[in-house]
Amino acid sequence: MRTLITGVAGFVGRHLAHELARDEHEELNGADHLDLGDSEADQVLRCHLKSHRPLDVANFEQVRGCILETKPDRIVHLAAQASGSESIRKPAETYRVNAIGALNLLEAARTEAPGATVLLVGSADIYGTGAPGQKIREDAPIRPMNAYALSKAAQDSLGELYAASYGLRVIRTRTFSHTGPGQTARFALAGWADQLARIDAGLVAAEIKVGNLEGVRDYGDVRDVARAYRLLLERGESREAYNVCTGHGHIMRHLLDSLCAVAGFKPTIVQDPARVRTRDSDFLVGDPGKIEARTGWSPEIPIERTLEDLFRDARERVRRETGR
Repeated sequence: MRTLITGVAGFVGRHLAHELARDEHEELNGADHLDLGDSEADQVLRCHLKSHRPLDVANFEQVRGCILETKPDRIVHLAAQASGSESIRKPAETYRVNAIGALNLLEAARTEAPGATVLLVGSADIYGTGAPGQKIREDAPIRPMNAYALSKAAQDSLGELYAASYGLRVIRTRTFSHTGPGQTARFALAGWADQLARIDAGLVAAEIKVGNLEGVRDYGDVRDVARAYRLLLERGESREAYNVCTGHGHIMRHLLDSLCAVAGFKPTIVQDPARVRTRDSDFLVGDPGKIEARTGWSPEIPIERTLEDLFRDARERVRRETGR
């Protein structure tokens, strides 16, 4: 089985490559706008991949050439501008990468690899905000509330279109929040873990900057998410969309308290206006019933372990950077 992963050098891409590489018959090829360096993490990723090539998904000829060279049986499209806050600053660039990039990927697959399975990795942000206490199902209305969500809604619609109109085998995910080792500090929980690790190392004052702490989010572990993607590649149904979620909501303030407990101290909490998103969801919790019924997947890693591993990873990164 020959699989191409776009965005392979990103947070989820690395975990997915590790997950798929467990199968000795799997041939993995990766593409990304990021170069691989000489770090230990990059060396591990190289061991999983037969090939790695640079790729700007907004450039159709590059995408087409990548598919022609790798001749994939399966494509996992992870390449994206994934930061909601970045999308507020750069809405046009976000749409170019996420929506036009997906269009280029689908069109190149249609013309050069029409028999391939395409897993389009999307976002639950397309739902907007849910009703408090109610889990969102895949038949809920799509109501994007920011530039990132809009770009992923366009990707989702394009996937359905190419499956329905051209017979391309496209499986869509609507993935809810997830975190774990390797996530960058641009994202909420990983950013808190990074700040706590720097406080613990004595590098900064004992205060942590946060955004909105009252929202409720469905948070999973990236390793469970990677396993869900593998199972969807194997068992997912074309033209269908699947929530990848735990079905459990967490108040962001409680997640911060838990992460501070893992670190062993609680610094002063300072709300930073720059970290508060305009038009953000108040309640976003998914119903995982559809993916569970189709693939047998269910999350296995409890949030407590995820937070422990996240802080341990942040502390190790700070130690490597500073020697403390």
